[in-house]
Amino acid sequence: MLVLNKKDILKLFDLLNAELLKEKTKSELHIVGGAVMCLVLDARASTMDVDGLFKPAAIVRKLAKKVSAEFGADENWLNDAVKGFFSPTGDFNNYLQLSNLTIYTATPEYLLAMKCLAMRIGAEFHDINDIRYLLRYLNIETYQQACDVIAKYYPLERFPQKTLYALEEIIEEDFTDCY
Repeated sequence: MLVLNKKDILKLFDLLNAELLKEKTKSELHIVGGAVMCLVLDARASTMDVDGLFKPAAIVRKLAKKVSAEFGADENWLNDAVKGFFSPTGDFNNYLQLSNLTIYTATPEYLLAMKCLAMRIGAEFHDINDIRYLLRYLNIETYQQACDVIAKYYPLERFPQKTLYALEEIIEEDFTDCY
């Protein structure tokens, strides 16, 4: 699987926009996850894919697959597998406006809440490091501050207790020296 850096992702967006133009179709992408960490926050150099919601889904999915072959990217470089994690109160910023493609990116607060909800553990996942980065970026130093941000987007009851314990441990490890 090809790893995508910021330049690659922007090129894929340009290619997708060109295909949408040919189809005389306008589209919106609401991007979350590692792509936002890479594109907006410069928190990491690359990501495996671009997670988000897109409209019209069937057309964008078809054109993204076509673009992947042209670029040499994985055919699922753009996917909506994360749609079950979207919150009705999620916040997005306008990131990029192309002729037929508008791209919105999750705000850092919303991304923190999503990363905490997903909190996958393993070498192939970046959730823990992303959470650490976002906590610092947002100047969150206490567990209560983190819970307050998360609660703006999801009921805390939705989080497994082990996730909340892990979040508390991350904050204790990272901010113990601050006091």
